[in-house]
Formats: sequence, C-alpha cells, structure tokens
Amino acid sequence: MEFIHKYILFPKRFGFAPYLWLLWLVIPLVQMFPYRHYKDWIALVLLAIFVWFYRNSYIITAKLPLWILGQYLITLILIYYQGMLFLFLFTAWVIGSLPIAKQKFRSYLLKYYIALACGLLIMFIHPFLMEIYSWGDITSTSVFLLFIIFSPLGGRSIRNNYVRSGILKQQNKRYEMLIRRGERDRIARDLHDTLGQSFATITLKAELAQKLLQRNPDKVNQQLIEIQTASRSNLTLVREIVTNLRKLTLTEVLVNLTDKLRGLKINLITEQEELVQKWPLVVQETIAAILQEALTNVMQYSQASEVHVSFKQTQQQALVVINDDGIGFGQIRPGAHGILGMRERISQLQGNFAINSTNHGTTIKLNLPLKESIND
Repeated sequence: MEFIHKYILFPKRFGFAPYLWLLWLVIPLVQMFPYRHYKDWIALVLLAIFVWFYRNSYIITAKLPLWILGQYLITLILIYYQGMLFLFLFTAWVIGSLPIAKQKFRSYLLKYYIALACGLLIMFIHPFLMEIYSWGDITSTSVFLLFIIFSPLGGRSIRNNYVRSGILKQQNKRYEMLIRRGERDRIARDLHDTLGQSFATITLKAELAQKLLQRNPDKVNQQLIEIQTASRSNLTLVREIVTNLRKLTLTEVLVNLTDKLRGLKINLITEQEELVQKWPLVVQETIAAILQEALTNVMQYSQASEVHVSFKQTQQQALVVINDDGIGFGQIRPGAHGILGMRERISQLQGNFAINSTNHGTTIKLNLPLKESIND
C-alpha cells in the first residue's frame, strides 16, 4: 500500500482534480481504436510515459524540470503524429497547481508558452493536422486556444483561492480552540482565588495551632505537622496546575504565526493539525518552540510564498514536517544558534531532527516519542 501511495497515486492535497484530467485521454484512445497502425502503438506508449511524467510532476523534487520538459517533448511528438494539442492542458494545470514561488511560476509559465508556440507552429505547417482541426470555425478554435493559453493562470488562481479558503478555515478552528482556552483560564483563576486561598489559610492555621498547643505536644504536634505538610504540598500542586493552564499552546503559536506570515504574503498551510491536541503537553511545547524558530527563519531569509506543516502519528511516534518553497541555503553556517537550539530541544525528548535544503526550499523533519499519557 505504501508503494502505491508513493509511486502510483497523486498527492492527497491535490484532491481528485489530477484524476479527472486523465479522462481527457479517453478521447485519443477511442479515436485510435483498433490500433492497426504502428503509429497508434507508438502513441499509446508515449501516452503511458506522458501519464507517468504527469503524475511525478505533482511532487516537488529536484527532478521537477525534467518531468515538465518530458511532457513538452511527448506532447510535441504526439501533436506531429496525432494532433494532440490538448495535452498541453495537463501540463498547464500542473504548473498552476504546484506550491511554488511566484518567480518560479513565472519561469515555468514562460517555458510553457514557448512549448505551446512550438506546438501551434507544428499545427499550422502540417497539412494533415490542418484537416483534423476545424480551423475554419474561428469561434470554437479561438475558445479552445484561449483555454489552453490561460489554463496555467486559471489553475494558479483557483489554487490560490483554495489555499486562502483553507487557511481561513483552519484559522477559525484555532480561534474556536482559543475560546475554549478562555474557559480554561477562567478555571485557572478560580483555582487560584478559591482553592489556593483555602490551602493557604489551612497552612496559616496549622502553623498557629502548632505554636499555641503546648500542653499536649506529643499527641497533637505530629498531626499538625502532617496537616501543614499536606496543605503546602497541595498549594504547590495547585500553582503548578495554574501555570500549566497558562502556558502558550501550539494553537496560539500558529494563530500568531499565521497572522505574521500573512502580513508578508506567505501562506501557512497545515495538515492534520487536530492530531496535536492529543499529544503530551511537553511534546506540544517542543513543537511550538521549533515552529516559532523555523517560521521566523522563513520570514527573515527564505523568500518563500508558502509553508507547509504536516502532523502525523504512528503508534509510538509524533512526526512533523515543515517545508517551504523558498530559495534554501547552501550550508548551515557555523554558530547557527537557531538550528542548534532546535536540535537540542528534540534531543532532550530523545527524538530525531533532520534538515535538508535545496534551491526548491527547506525541509525540517521532527520525530518525537509519545508517552503513554497520550491516551489519558
């Protein structure tokens, strides 16, 4: 199953759209049937390779330019032999859907239009292709060409709207959680003002009784000492509970970071954020601190337009991946206290920390053990 998800299926975050585009391939498959000519079989092989390139191009790796270029070459070949100009639509919506920075998008867009111009040139100079397409019907032909020309921009616009909608929805969930946290703060105040004060009173009375009761010290004094010890212990416990309730949660950190990133026109997209609420408090605090440091670096140095943070959980491990689409960095400079601090925080919980950076962005992977308290 892992092999299928890794090498066959499209990434989940793109939904069903990539699969729907594959329905376009039904048209040439039906037109070429029953595949009597060798050119039809060549076209079938090239279409299979095209689908493989198309699928791989939805994953941001160093080979992404190769997958895109491969689609262009196969499309131009199939235009020459079969007139499959519509194949440009696949690559157009890939380019529009990818989580890449504006500068890289413009670069891919320019290459797309160059390849499209080559395809149109082949169409116009090939007599056979002129017969396939009804170039005499100016209206339908113009609509078809405009659709191909503006598809990358349309895909980009749809993706941006989807991302903004997702960020707003997630931010609203965080605000709901903060409202619940407001109730926790009220409980913290009540504990401090009522129960805490009661324990303090018990302690003072026990100390006073210890001084006053001198007549039978052997019978009373030991009991009073125990009361005093217990009350002081409970008072300390209450204060610890109040302190824990007032600590900054991961939700609050994400709310603050989302607002800051939005001001810099950087989208923060999270996946399965709700899992974190079940994790031990110490794990949440560590992740919150690392997110604060990592996203501060994104804001200062990365020139990114998007940051993805995914949360996953196995039976015994908490997994967090932080990925941006910025310019990356060559080597970690000596004395980089931020990265050193992140490593130390993870090592304190006996977890694993990994960081990798290319010109396509930076990826940080965290792996933390979960205690049995996760099920409490």
